[in-house]
Amino acid sequence: MTRPKHKHALIQTNVLNLLAKALGDKGWATIEFSFRAKPEGNLRVADVGWVSSARFDAIDPDDNLYGAPEIVIEVLSPSNQAGELLEKRDLCLGAGCEQFWVVDAKRGAVEVWRPDSTVHVYRRGDRIPVGGSDWSVDEILGA
Repeated sequence: MTRPKHKHALIQTNVLNLLAKALGDKGWATIEFSFRAKPEGNLRVADVGWVSSARFDAIDPDDNLYGAPEIVIEVLSPSNQAGELLEKRDLCLGAGCEQFWVVDAKRGAVEVWRPDSTVHVYRRGDRIPVGGSDWSVDEILGA
């Protein structure tokens, strides 16, 4: 796996800061969030993930989260394979994820998927509702 380029890292940091501002007292967010969507499954990593306080407190310090974080955010990069991303999305949404985001800086868009298969596509100039507030796509992408 290649390491993220500067723009990728900036978007991860923007999202992390926005999550902390919107949901900070309700849970925990981090970049490169490790988890096992299924107990017997491989370790996965979200570019950015958020988990509720109760689930965070239940994580064994010598292990990883079991089940997907409630919010999984993937920032597209050249190394992403479409099939792998779709597989990860379906795996996460079937394992407790409430929102699976795909941030595409080249298209200037953010897709937000939910377990009921609904998807909303937000573009530059749009605002995404999160935890009682809303975020500008431009803030996420680093206008």
